[in-house]
Parts: sequence; structure tokens; C-alpha cells
Amino acid sequence: MNNNTVSLLDDCKNNLINIYSTYVMSKKELDKNYYGFLTEEEYREARLLICAYCKEKNLETPSLIKDCRSIKEIIFKICSNAHYNNSSIYEDTQEISEAFNPFIDEIELQNTEIKIINIECKVPQKLNYSGILDYINKCDARINNGDYSGAITAAKTLVEGVCKEIIYNIEKEESKGNLPKLFETVRKHLSLEPKDLERPLREVVTGLIKIIQGLNEIRNLSGDSHAGNGTGSKLAVHHALLVVNSAKTAANFLFNTYEFQRKKGKFNQSLE
Repeated sequence: MNNNTVSLLDDCKNNLINIYSTYVMSKKELDKNYYGFLTEEEYREARLLICAYCKEKNLETPSLIKDCRSIKEIIFKICSNAHYNNSSIYEDTQEISEAFNPFIDEIELQNTEIKIINIECKVPQKLNYSGILDYINKCDARINNGDYSGAITAAKTLVEGVCKEIIYNIEKEESKGNLPKLFETVRKHLSLEPKDLERPLREVVTGLIKIIQGLNEIRNLSGDSHAGNGTGSKLAVHHALLVVNSAKTAANFLFNTYEFQRKKGKFNQSLE
């Protein structure tokens, strides 16, 4: 199959069937050994794709997918149904196939590729703080590799780097402080205090302030530099994408605002 979405859903379906069959036949506890077939993160990604497709096409999400947010929930729900209906393993696994196959067939026939969009961030090359551009690439690479906590850490570092570079180019001094403090300094330099702005820009900047605050807080909870939170966090791909895309939006806005004001001569300097 050339369609990545079809392959992802088909693999998820087959691996769920393998997990269920192995679990029923072995009658052992559903533990980490079963994740050699399929990880919780892989299942959640497939589930999210089906939910997104149903929403886009205004279709009803299969109850097995809608009700079960994890592999364990799926297996235990099928076991519960099997006990109630006195069904065979074949009949039980058919429940998995029936939840996935209509979407696999439809997407394959339409050659549809469903993607969770990861926005691009175009940062001017001449304003480059200690590998800001590298951190943009790190955000994307970590998302693609499933390292969502690492992506959030890189996203925060990206915005911190943007703020520090803007401050340095204006003040000619290295800046210190946490992300909210750095962003406050940048807002003052770029005349982005909400009280001084007209609507709707005031609302946009107020939203940007909340993004920065949220980025700082979620990184403190889920970033990979905090012991016990990194790979053990409950982050899913859509959480990480929301944070990373928000960070890229903030970086784009700050860079473009700085460049606009610099070219207008506000800072009486050039980066050339």
C-alpha cells in the first residue's frame, strides 16, 4: 500500500487482532509484553485519524473506537462482549475488523491521505540565535519520532531563543530570566502591550501572552528535562502538535514584528 494512512490503520487493526488473540489464548495478564505488537501511542494515532475522518465526512464513529481510548480498553470491552454473547475468538476479532475496515476501504478507494497538519515556521536566516533554526527542525523531528515531551522542550527553547535574540539585537546585552520574563521584555521593545493596542490586535496579543504562559507551564510539567515526566507523560500527538505549532506561530509573529519595526528604523540599527 502506498497510502500511509491506509497502512497505519491496517497495521493497527492487525496488531489489535494479534494482541486480543494472544491475550485470550494465553490467559495471561495484559502487560507490557503485548506492546511488541502495538504501542498505546500508535493506537491513539490511528484512533485520532478515524475520529478526524468521521468528523470530516459527518459519519458516526464506531463505538469500539469512540469508547476506547487505549488498547487495554479495547481488549477488555471485547472480552466483556464475548462473555455476554458467548462468542468465539473469530467473532470477537471480527468486531475489530468491522471497526477499521470501512475506513481503510474508503480511504484506499479515494486515495485519501489524512494528515495532522504540522505548520511550517519560516524564520529569517539573519536573525539566528544559537541554533534557533536547529530547534525548529528538532521540534519536527521529535514529533515524527514520537518524542512528544522532547518536542515540547524544543518548542519552548525555540521561543526563548527568539526572545533572547531580539533583546540582544536591541539592547546589545545577553538577557536572562524565564520565558514569561523574556517575553515581557520583548513586548515592551516591540510596543506589544495589550493596553496600548487597538482591537482586534489587542485580542491577538492577549492570546499570544496566554500561549507563552501555557508553553512555559506545560513544558514544566511534561518537558523531557524533568525527571519522571519525560517519556512517562500522558502526552499524545495532538497535544504535542498544539504546543509546537503554537510556539512556531509565536516565533513567526515576533520575528516578523521585529523585522517590520527594524526596517522602519525604530531601533536605528541593521542586522546586515
